[in-house]
Amino acid sequence: MNRRRAKLIRLVKTIKFFPVELVYFLILPIRKLLSNSKTDPQSRFVFIISFPRSGTTALGSLLQQPAAKVKYHGEFFAFNHWHRSLREISKFYPFFFLRYFIGFILQKRKWRYYQFEHLKLNPDKALSILAKLPGTHVFKIFPFVIYDESLEAAIRKFKPDILFLRRNHLDRLVSHNKAMATGVWHGVSTESVEVDIDEKQLNKFMKDYQDFYQKIYQTALLISANTLDVEYETLFEPGNIEKVMNFILADPKKVANLNVKPRTLKQDITGASQQAFLQKISSGGVQKVISDYDFHRIKN
Repeated sequence: MNRRRAKLIRLVKTIKFFPVELVYFLILPIRKLLSNSKTDPQSRFVFIISFPRSGTTALGSLLQQPAAKVKYHGEFFAFNHWHRSLREISKFYPFFFLRYFIGFILQKRKWRYYQFEHLKLNPDKALSILAKLPGTHVFKIFPFVIYDESLEAAIRKFKPDILFLRRNHLDRLVSHNKAMATGVWHGVSTESVEVDIDEKQLNKFMKDYQDFYQKIYQTALLISANTLDVEYETLFEPGNIEKVMNFILADPKKVANLNVKPRTLKQDITGASQQAFLQKISSGGVQKVISDYDFHRIKN
């Protein structure tokens, strides 16, 4: 009931903002003349380069605490996170808020890869406007959300700090398939749910995500970006989450004021579906183990 009410409130606020967007459009020439076209020196970007079901929601729950004092944009390019900065973008990007709302509705009805750019929204233009706003801007970016070329161009232009967050491929695919089967993505145990894993699907899954990781990692390396590469499996071990939060916030005082216990938890700790898959594909006396599907870090 509370969720439905929240959606209704968001819809009403969105509709009420449309006339404001029209005003923004009409005064845009004047605003451009008066505005500073340069990036704000106090503006900083952090890209969390990761993959669905890899702990980014738990990480995001920490960053949304008031004590973090960051502008957390979440899955901005996937139309999956609302932030008041959408209205700021509309001041310089005609009808951005309206178009973003349309993208949000379309993605809820049927997920589509690269929807942001299919709707003729420009990642560079949106980021350029946000770069004029002071503060730390944090984005979660997954494969197939914006084109790799757009992401690489953004990294070269805005030089963000980049957190890479990896998870064992098999665990992640099981988690993804359970979420797809149940419609439950966060916060509810799925231990009683078992899914069958297809080996061809897993192999493609691994290749697609490894290729994306390697491509973006190399781009970060070329510009000497400040990076941190972390495994999901060790993310919330003592000391590790503090290290990650220090990397993102770049302010030990802010980290000290945070509650670093995640608000979302791992939904399945039994591994029954993983073990069933490993038994199915093992043959000729060769027994596959879960670590065979670890998502390994690139070594320089």
